[in-house]
Amino acid sequence: MKLKREDIGDKLELLFEIVGEEKFLEIARMYGGANLYVPTYASVIRNSRNREIVSKYNGVNAMYLSKEYGMCVNQLNRIISDSK
Repeated sequence: MKLKREDIGDKLELLFEIVGEEKFLEIARMYGGANLYVPTYASVIRNSRNREIVSKYNGVNAMYLSKEYGMCVNQLNRIISDSK
């Protein structure tokens, strides 16, 4: 089966382009008709980013890491302390 752009509608066209026809149909089969919450990108990657920060932290490079990750030193230190 080959979907056409007009089969999808304007609101879902970008999703179709990102995931492709096969995955789009799978999403429609699994979640069709349901309200689906998609978290923000920052929310999705937060835990992975925090693990990366903790693994790079060497006790003296908080200022460097805060600049690398675009956050203040206090926020970075909170991530470090929460990991312990």
